[in-house]
Amino acid sequence: MRIAAKSGLMLLLCCLLPAILLPGVFAQEPGDELLKAAAQGNLEKLTQLLDRGVAVNTQNKAGWTALMKASLEGRADIVKALLTRGADVNIKGRAGWTALMQAAQFGHLGIVEMLAGKGARLDDQSVNGSTGLMFAALNGHAKVVNFLLGKNAKIDLQDRLGRTALILAASEGHAGIVQQLLAKGANATLTNTSGKTALDVAGAEGHLQVVKLLEGN
Repeated sequence: MRIAAKSGLMLLLCCLLPAILLPGVFAQEPGDELLKAAAQGNLEKLTQLLDRGVAVNTQNKAGWTALMKASLEGRADIVKALLTRGADVNIKGRAGWTALMQAAQFGHLGIVEMLAGKGARLDDQSVNGSTGLMFAALNGHAKVVNFLLGKNAKIDLQDRLGRTALILAASEGHAGIVQQLLAKGANATLTNTSGKTALDVAGAEGHLQVVKLLEGN
């Protein structure tokens, strides 16, 4: 029993000693701090870190940048500050997501507008083939959809499952967005990889208003 106890103590000490003797090893990296400040909307901290020389386009292991974090969280003031400091609007994370995709997914119209104004590519696709328009359509963000369509975002791009913005909107019953997309010429005959059109998907989900729109198209 004493041998086991001593072995357990030695193992614990081996785990703790690096943290005691080398606290810097476990300290948060400046880049991580920058992303955290961006996500939390801490403009003062963000400015301090950038002034100290932390690179504005620093990416973490998942490929996230401070701009992506701020765009996801709807931190318009942080996005503006990062853009002023030269943040790259078209950097992609490991999943292929851009800052614009993050903002579009959560309906942050003002941020989508800012990013587009700085040259964000509207039709970039993630690893799964999703675009900002698809994210906005899926999640029911009509104002973002309207803005992107007004900027001539490609309307009929398909993701890896063959889904278009129209199919995604139809699947969730977003009648207003379906109407927007149809008015801009969305192709209602395109099918997903299961051979289903937007009408098929809407019917299967019981979205009757969407079905009527698509049947009348």
